[in-house]
Amino acid sequence: MPPAPSDLDTALAALARLIRASPHNLLSPRGLRELESRHLPESLALARRLPEGPATMVDIGSGGGLPGLVIALSRPDLAVTLVEATGKKARFLRDSARALGVTVDVVAGRVEDSSHGLQGRFDLATARAVAPLHQLVPWVMPVLRPGGLLYAVKGNRWAEELAQARRAIARSGAQVVATPLDDGHDVVDASVVIIARRSASGAGAAEAGPPASPVTEHAC
Repeated sequence: MPPAPSDLDTALAALARLIRASPHNLLSPRGLRELESRHLPESLALARRLPEGPATMVDIGSGGGLPGLVIALSRPDLAVTLVEATGKKARFLRDSARALGVTVDVVAGRVEDSSHGLQGRFDLATARAVAPLHQLVPWVMPVLRPGGLLYAVKGNRWAEELAQARRAIARSGAQVVATPLDDGHDVVDASVVIIARRSASGAGAAEAGPPASPVTEHAC
């Protein structure tokens, strides 16, 4: 069951306090000013956008927990793993999850590092302001199961990024299944590009079956 709205509001307010109190510069001064007006609502909207569970999900470059901790708080049907390369931020994520009483796995490292054993483990992945798509897609596709979906939250230059990433997407055995032009959803003021893993490698992409569709959004 999703948390009651009042409980979720309380948890999100507690997360905001943890972010503000952290000495680790999790957000820029502007980001802190926009925490309640932009970053938390955008993260919550993305959480509601993800398909119904049960499912496994990985958030790449989790930083201050936006959107990863917000997803974990609002979507108990998803088993959430947070991947963060900066050690002090990974510690913040572990400590904050404990303080908030939410269960997550935290991996201190880079998603493309095979030593973490993440390959082929996840149904869903999210990445918010992590890297351009031509870099992000080759990093993320190996950790998804065939048919798994990457929800990449981008800015207003998403179309330019996507055009530059077409070759990398094809080589990664992936396929774009939704963009802000055709998916009919609004994640506050962000743009979401959804990319599916079709096969284990780019070589099999042409023969692979159709990708999973981005299922109707979760109501929470």
